[in-house]
Amino acid sequence: MGMSKIEKPKSLTKIALEALRNSILNNELIPGTIYNEKGLATTLGISRTPVREALLELSSRRLVRFLPQKGVVVNTFSDKDVDDVFEIRTALELFSIKKIGSTPETFLDTSFLKNCLEDQKKAAGKQDSVEFMEADRKFHIEFTTLADNDYLLEMMQNIRDIMHLMGFRALALNGRMQGVIEEHEKVFDALKKRNYHQVMDEMARHLDISKQAVKQFQQANGS
Repeated sequence: MGMSKIEKPKSLTKIALEALRNSILNNELIPGTIYNEKGLATTLGISRTPVREALLELSSRRLVRFLPQKGVVVNTFSDKDVDDVFEIRTALELFSIKKIGSTPETFLDTSFLKNCLEDQKKAAGKQDSVEFMEADRKFHIEFTTLADNDYLLEMMQNIRDIMHLMGFRALALNGRMQGVIEEHEKVFDALKKRNYHQVMDEMARHLDISKQAVKQFQQANGS
């Protein structure tokens, strides 16, 4: 007789990790506000131990920072942090595009990227930063997915949350949503033409503009 395996429920630590991570990326936990384990545990309706374990993991991902004897805050980033992250991000994304272009005879399905662009336009129309950044994440990760290198994809995933956090804050700048869409469209149009040198140029330009937008927001807000 065949029997189905019983699916193990998620651990409380994993549940807490997902909830806190989403709250950080969606700007529900506010930078500059000091949070404590007890308060977060009460909000989530669980004990303090899984919350602390989740916060330790988020700290290792550089999404939060512990303040001795005080609590924990959502991480903020120096200009050097921004430069360092975008340096790695640019290297990974341009390498992905170069690898995609190294096999031009392979069929390239760009429909997912097109859908991401459409989702961004819809989100911009509603001024929905959360939906906009989710579409942005998918758009950029897709280039690494198309490169078909699992190790490269893992590296991108490892820094993607920090990139998301930086980018989310920069969306507060007037006109930045529309700017991102226009920059993405230039990247996408070059990709459809299989002009990979232009794709790399447009992506590099987009990432540099994004980096400057992050810095501009931080300077304006004293981060």
